[in-house]
Amino acid sequence: MPKRILSLFRNLFHKRAVEREMDDELRASIELLTQEKMKQGLSQSAARREAIIELGGIEQVKEEVRAARAGRILEDFARDVRFGLRQLRRNPGFTSVAVITLALCIGANTAIFSVVNAVLLEPLPFRNPSQLIELWETENAPGNYPLTGPDYLMWQAQNHTLAATSIYGLPSRESLGHTGQAALAAVQEVQGNFFSTLGVQPLLGRMFAKGEDAFGHTRVAVLTYSIWQQQFGGERDIVGKNIELNGQSLTVIGVMPRWFKFDIGADIYVPLDMSPKNLGPRGSHNWRVIARLKPGATAAQATADLSAIEERLGKLYPGNDAGVKAVVVPFQEDLRSRSRSELLILLAAVAFVLLIALANVAGLMLVRATNRMHEMALRSALGASRWRIVRQLLTESVTLSLAGGATGLAAACWVVEYVQGASSLPIPRIRPITVDLRVLLFAFVVSIFVGILFGLAPAFQASDARLIDELKSASHSVLGSSAGRRTLRDGLVVAEIALSLALLAGAGLLLRTFAAMRDANIGVERQGLLTIGFSLPDTRYPKAEQRRTFVDNLLVKARHTPGVSFAAVSSRIPLEGGNNGYIEVPSNNNPAFAKQLVEWNYISQDYFRTYGTPFLRGRDFTAEDMQHAANIGAKLWALYVAAHGNLHAVPRDFIFPAIINRTMAQTFWPHENPIGNVFEGGAGREEVIGVVGNVKEAWNITAQTRPEAYFPLTAGIFEEEGLGYLAVRTTVAPLSVGGAIRHDVGSLDSAVPLFDVRTMQQIVDDHMRETALQTFLLGLFAGLALFLAALGIYGVMAYLVVQRTCEFGIRMALGAQKNDILRMVAGQGLRVTLIGVAIGIACALALTRYMSSLLYGVKPTDPLTFIAVSVILTGVALLACYVPARRATKVDPIVALRCE
Repeated sequence: MPKRILSLFRNLFHKRAVEREMDDELRASIELLTQEKMKQGLSQSAARREAIIELGGIEQVKEEVRAARAGRILEDFARDVRFGLRQLRRNPGFTSVAVITLALCIGANTAIFSVVNAVLLEPLPFRNPSQLIELWETENAPGNYPLTGPDYLMWQAQNHTLAATSIYGLPSRESLGHTGQAALAAVQEVQGNFFSTLGVQPLLGRMFAKGEDAFGHTRVAVLTYSIWQQQFGGERDIVGKNIELNGQSLTVIGVMPRWFKFDIGADIYVPLDMSPKNLGPRGSHNWRVIARLKPGATAAQATADLSAIEERLGKLYPGNDAGVKAVVVPFQEDLRSRSRSELLILLAAVAFVLLIALANVAGLMLVRATNRMHEMALRSALGASRWRIVRQLLTESVTLSLAGGATGLAAACWVVEYVQGASSLPIPRIRPITVDLRVLLFAFVVSIFVGILFGLAPAFQASDARLIDELKSASHSVLGSSAGRRTLRDGLVVAEIALSLALLAGAGLLLRTFAAMRDANIGVERQGLLTIGFSLPDTRYPKAEQRRTFVDNLLVKARHTPGVSFAAVSSRIPLEGGNNGYIEVPSNNNPAFAKQLVEWNYISQDYFRTYGTPFLRGRDFTAEDMQHAANIGAKLWALYVAAHGNLHAVPRDFIFPAIINRTMAQTFWPHENPIGNVFEGGAGREEVIGVVGNVKEAWNITAQTRPEAYFPLTAGIFEEEGLGYLAVRTTVAPLSVGGAIRHDVGSLDSAVPLFDVRTMQQIVDDHMRETALQTFLLGLFAGLALFLAALGIYGVMAYLVVQRTCEFGIRMALGAQKNDILRMVAGQGLRVTLIGVAIGIACALALTRYMSSLLYGVKPTDPLTFIAVSVILTGVALLACYVPARRATKVDPIVALRCE
C-alpha cells in the first residue's frame, strides 16, 4: 500500500518525470527488439518497423501504460473539469442562467436547512441536554398547566429520579432606573440553581450562589448579553455594580453568553424568593419547572415517580390535588414540537423549488446537447466509449451545479446572518442559527446530487447518437425526430407544472388563512384604538389607594387629550392573555363547570365604549360600583393578610359586581337570563350585572373564545402588581396622540415607564407575524416556481419552433394559415400544461392536508383556491407559449425550404 500511494503521488505531481521515464523504457525496448530483428537479416528501418508493430504501436502502448497507472481516474477527472470549464466559458448566456437559477434554489434550501438544523437536529447547547425535562401537572380542565408552589416543593423533596429541579415564572416588566429615565426590562425570577440545572456558565462573573434565593437575600442580578450591550454599553466592569429595578438596588454578579437565549426571552435574571408564602397557595398554577434526570433515569420513570407523589398529595389535599397528575416532557422535544411542522413545510417547499429548477436546467441541458450531437458522434467514432462521453457530460453538469451551489451558499450565509440578528422572527433561539459543518456538507451534497440528477438524462441522450445518422445529417433534425427525447422534454415540463401547482396551492391556502385572520372578529373595533402599557413600581406605589389615585388621574388627563373620545384602564388587553380560574354557580351544580376555566379581566369605567365591545343586556360599571368594589376589596385583602395567605372562605355579604361575555352566559346560564345571578371565583363572590359580546383574549386569533368575566379595576388593583394597560379611542390617527399620553404620564410621575405603545391593528398584526412570515416565504417560493415553470415551457416551445421550422414552412406552402400554426403550437403547450395541472392537483390534494394545523377559516381542499391557482398557472403557461407560437407564424416558407 505505501508503494501504491507513493506511485500515485509521483503520477499526479511529477507527471513530466514519469512520462520521461516511460519514453526512455519504451525507446530501450524498441532498440532491443530492433537489434534482434537486424540479427535475423532485416535492415535497420525494416527491423525498427517490425519491432514497433510487435510492441503494438508507440502511442497505443503509452495509452495502455497510462490507463494502468495509479491516479488515472483523477487525471481524467481533472482533464474533464478543465474541458467542462472551457465549454461553460464559451456559452456565457447558458452558464449565467443556469448558475443563477441553481444559486437561488440551492441557497434557499441551504438557508432553510440551517434553521432546521439549529432547531430540529442539533442538540441544545446545554450540558447533557437529553437529561433536561419540563414538569407540568394537570387540572380539571383539559391540557397541561404550570405547577403550584406547594406541589413543586413536594416534588422537589420526595422524588427519586431527578438530579435537580428548578422553578421559574413568566417574565415581568419592571422599571430599570440606571439610565436616569423610565425604561423597562423583562425580569425573570428563577430558583438559585436555575443555571446550574441547565448546565451553562456565564460570560462574566458568576451564577447565583446557594442561599441567594432565600427570603430577604434576593438582591443580585444576572444580565443577558443583549441588555448588557444595549443598556450598559458592554462595560466589562459591570460585575459588582448596582442597578435599580422598580426602585430597588440590585448588584450585578454576572453576564450570560451571547448565545444564551432561553425560550421566554428575559433581559435580567433575579433570584426567586423560595419561601412557601411567596410561592403561593395550592391551586394557583403559576410556576414552570425545568429539571434534570439522574443518569440512567428515563422520562417515563420520572412520570411514574412524580405521579406517585401527586397521588399521595391528592389524598392529603382532596380539594386542590385530587385527580391531579404529573406530566414530564423532554425539554428539547417540547421546543422542537413548537415549530417542527412549519419548518418542515418550508423545507419541503424549497425542495420543490429545487426540483423545479432541476427540471428547468435539465431542459436547458437537453437543448444544449442538441448542438453537440456531432461532437459526441465524432468522439464515439474516434474510440470514446459511451461511458466516457457520459462521464464528460456529467462532469460538466456537476461543475455547473457546484458553481451555483457556491454562489447560493454565499447568499445563504447572508440570509442566516440576517435571521440570527432579527429577534422578531418567530423561531426558537436557544441554539444559534449558523452555517456550520453540517450545513456546508448539506450544500455540497445537494450541489453534487443536483448536478448528477439534471445532467444524467441529457448525458445519456447525447451519448446515444447514431454515428452514421449524426455525421450525415443536421443534429437538430435527428434529435427533433426522436419521440423518446421529445417525451423526456415534455415530461420535465409536466413535472415543473405539477410541482408549481402544489406550491401555489399551499401558498394560496396560507394567503386565504392570512386574510381570514386579518378580518377575524376579535370582539373590538380595531380602528382608532391605541393601547399603552405602564408599570407602577412597588417601591413608589406599595398601596392600592396610591395606584388607584394614579390611574384616576391618568384617566382624567387622557380623556382631556385632544383627539381622544374615550379612555379606560384594564389589567389585560385583547389577544395578550391573562389570568383565569374556575367558578362555582350556587344555583347550578353541573359537574362540567369544574372543568371549565374562566378568564379574568379587571377594568375601569368606559372600557367597553373604548374598545367598541357591544352590550347585549344589563348595564356597565358605574362610579358607585367602582367605589363599592374598592371598599370590599380592601376588606378582603385585610382578611387575606390576616390569614397569612390561606383565606379559604369569603364572607357571603362580600359581593362584587361583574360583567360577563356571551360565551360565559351561554355556558353557565344557557336557558335563563344571567343578570342577577351570583357565582363564586375571581374576585370572590360576584353578581352578574351585564352581558357583552365575546372578545378574544387568548394569545391566538384562531383560538376559541373562552368564558370571561370582567370585574371593577378597583377590586383587583392591589393584586395586579402595578401593571396595567391604558386604551384610548381616538377621532384622529391613534399613534398621533401617543406623545401627548407620554407627556401626561410624565407630568404625573416621570419614573413610571410606558411600553408597547401600539394600535389595536398592530396588536393583531403582531399575533399574525408567524402566519405572515409563512405566507410570505411560501408565496415567494411559489412565485419563483411559477417563474421557473413558465421559463421551462417557453424554452420547450421555442425549441419546438426551431425544430419544426421546415414543417411549418411546408404546411404554410400547402395553404395553412397563421392561425392554424398558432393553434398547433399553443395546443401542444396547452396539452402539456393541462397534464401537469391535473397531476399537480392530485399532488396538492395529497400534500395540503399536512398544512391543516396552519390554516384558519379555510379547508386544505378548498375548491376556490385550487381553481384559482390552476387558472393562474394555465394562464401563465399559455402566455409562455404565445411568444414562440407567434414566432412560428412568421416563418417564411421559401426561406425554410431553402435552408432544408
